[in-house]
Amino acid sequence: MQTTTRGADIVTQDPSLAQTAQEPDVELVRRACGGDLAAYSALVERHKRAVYSIVSRMVTNKDDVDDLVQEIFVTAYRSIGRFRGKSAYSTWLYRIAVNASIKCSKKMKARQSISIDDPETGIADTLASSAGAGPPEAAEQCERREAVRKAIERLSEKHRTAVVLHYFEDYTCEQIAGILNCSMGTVWSRLHYACKKLRAQLEWLETA
Repeated sequence: MQTTTRGADIVTQDPSLAQTAQEPDVELVRRACGGDLAAYSALVERHKRAVYSIVSRMVTNKDDVDDLVQEIFVTAYRSIGRFRGKSAYSTWLYRIAVNASIKCSKKMKARQSISIDDPETGIADTLASSAGAGPPEAAEQCERREAVRKAIERLSEKHRTAVVLHYFEDYTCEQIAGILNCSMGTVWSRLHYACKKLRAQLEWLETA
């Protein structure tokens, strides 16, 4: 099977993956640096679910997620020669994913001329009608989920990233520090600030 460095071809399943599935990342990276595309395909297969999960939680426009995941693996392939092994390959890759997701989110916000909260968009009416159509409990759960989603989206990029990685992706603070290339103290500080701000915005949920 012929493979090129184009994104679609890199993520395509390669027949030789079965032979490399058990090899550690460090060996696959070594081979990929030497131009072994089967080794890189194995790395993609191993980490694509985690990358997709990170991107899908950080990028609100779901239509952009698949394309961005593809771009991330293409970027990682083109940059793999600069990977020095000072951290785990997964940490290096997820850092690329986080940075790409933040960049994509900023572009989306810059070109977005209509807010989701704008009553003229009809989004609020759609949510209200769909919530009212079901049992009261379902409507309340929908309202709570929407409130939490909007509160998280209103956080700054650095605080939202820490929240997503820790509370939604279950990464430890040490792992997050490696991904974001910062200290554990910084991670703790961002999580503390984000949680404090979320509690203030969502205080009404505790009494609802």
